Amino acid sequence: MAVLGPWVPDMAEAPVGLAVSGGADSMALAFLARRWRRNVVAFVVDHALRPESDAEARLTVGRLAKMGVAARLLTLAPFPKSRLQERARQARFEALEEACVVAGCLDLLVAHHAGDQDETVWMRSLRASGPAGLSGIQPVSIRGRIRLVRPLLSLSKDRLRQTLKAENLPWIEDPSNANRRFERVRWRQDLTSEQRREAALLRTSAIRERQRIEAELAISLAHHAVWHPEGWVFLERSGVREETLAALVRLVSGSSYRPAREALLRLMEQGEGTLSGVHVRPAGRFGDGVILVREEKAMGGAIDAKAGVVWDGRWRLLTPDVPSGSLVGALGDAVHALDLRRLGVPSAAARCLPGVWHEGRLVLWPRIGEKAGEAGFVWAAGVPVTGENRLQT
Repeated sequence: MAVLGPWVPDMAEAPVGLAVSGGADSMALAFLARRWRRNVVAFVVDHALRPESDAEARLTVGRLAKMGVAARLLTLAPFPKSRLQERARQARFEALEEACVVAGCLDLLVAHHAGDQDETVWMRSLRASGPAGLSGIQPVSIRGRIRLVRPLLSLSKDRLRQTLKAENLPWIEDPSNANRRFERVRWRQDLTSEQRREAALLRTSAIRERQRIEAELAISLAHHAVWHPEGWVFLERSGVREETLAALVRLVSGSSYRPAREALLRLMEQGEGTLSGVHVRPAGRFGDGVILVREEKAMGGAIDAKAGVVWDGRWRLLTPDVPSGSLVGALGDAVHALDLRRLGVPSAAARCLPGVWHEGRLVLWPRIGEKAGEAGFVWAAGVPVTGENRLQT
């Protein structure tokens, strides 16, 4: 665990979080984590997708209690059934992140193991993934407001099960883990030892290449890009390169993924256009280069103004006291009340800033200019531009 740190002191005010499903992998994680550290708290997510899921989640909470692990049950609200697995993953992470923040957890341990790693790299290799994809599952990564740490990546699933058997600890078998309708299950069952060794070699090579690309990207951004707190970027013309532009489009859009390479190359050839909800255009009065601003029509709609909510996947509201029934939405035409030229903010970027609206009237502004009535907003896109993962061999 030491090489995966740094870790905060072992104290009740800042426990280490554990993502526990009740299956063998996560139960082994909980058992091992409790031996490593006194102050841990498990979060058991009930997706409410199967009739028996509530009973299984409560059973898991009880089993954790017998192991001396404090546990909290998180039940997800209903969500659309299209793209079920993707939506379930997103809803699960959002619930886990919020629970970690409430409990004071800076770190969340997740139970991915060596088999998961092999399957991930192999599937990505068949899709012709580049170094980022073939680097596989990272031991440590930053996402949202927490660190995700995967301490079991060097251990096999069989070894984790033997640990539980040796301690006479039960677990739940999820039937979906044996359903060959899912691609990962098929590879889990069919990958040969030789294919697993090949996946490990691919990953080692990809990590070295990704480290090189990440270092070059960081240097390029430091020399050529200026990130503005209003959520837009200026990029010098000499810094307009494929990797740099891809990372900045992802940043400004608040997306979890970088844009498709073919679309990015077309945009670079044209010199201007929209991509992944971001408008890239010549910088004009802002300098010799391009600016990247959020595309107004791609923004999310207004949402209830509650402290901690994230609007448009990019801005988190911190102000706790807002008028009842208020909404968080884009400033839009309200920016006409600001002297944007004096403030040095493109109109397109300002229009996409969040504000608090009540009964159709803007009542709280973000911290821009000198308008009365400010709401605290912070940038809340999921991952940093560089340094998303601390890559290890």
